Amino acid sequence: MKKCIMLLPTFYNDGREVPLAIMDDILDQIYEGFGGYTVAGQAYGPYRMKDGRKARDVSLEIWVAVDASRVEELKKLTAGFAGILGQETIYFEVIDSDVEFIGPEPED
Repeated sequence: MKKCIMLLPTFYNDGREVPLAIMDDILDQIYEGFGGYTVAGQAYGPYRMKDGRKARDVSLEIWVAVDASRVEELKKLTAGFAGILGQETIYFEVIDSDVEFIGPEPED
């Protein structure tokens, strides 16, 4: 599995806060499609818009562990989020690592 990171803006470009119901729907889509996610925290950073304006984003940092064969599917879903959130782009990163989910050792 690969670790993917996306930064989901919590405000629209016009300064309005993204309603909780919309963010919940986005997170539900990730959960339903990929079985889970981690909200690693908030991130802040500026972004140069195509027209040269400086956008200041406060985003949720979302980690999703996906089978390598499904990374493109998650990218496509993220592109849909960009449309919902009115963004030119959404930061998306694939970490070149191996993700595992480890359960407890069996009892003797």
